Amino acid sequence: MTEDQFFNDVQKNLNQAVDHAKGKPSKARTKTVEVKELASFTADDVKALRLQMQLTQRSFAALMGVSIKFIESWERGINHPSGSASRLLEILKNEPQLAEKQGIISV
Repeated sequence: MTEDQFFNDVQKNLNQAVDHAKGKPSKARTKTVEVKELASFTADDVKALRLQMQLTQRSFAALMGVSIKFIESWERGINHPSGSASRLLEILKNEPQLAEKQGIISV
């Protein structure tokens, strides 16, 4: 592919995207997805998951990518996980062995 062909392809695709965004008929491929609402986790939920995974607070913090202070505050109910932490907790709740399968932790 030459530089001119590449530029023309990019320009064509951008024009299709603009047309689609404006509600005009276009050849742009779209996909509609539904994203489940974030789950909320109580202090007991966080602690139960950590214990189910047989992890210390320190190990669980390392897995979650947060400080041990975060885990302590979640488990005391002082703060609550939100955003990406809640999504990760939900994934781990549904599949607690995932971290080990992925080589993130080793037992």
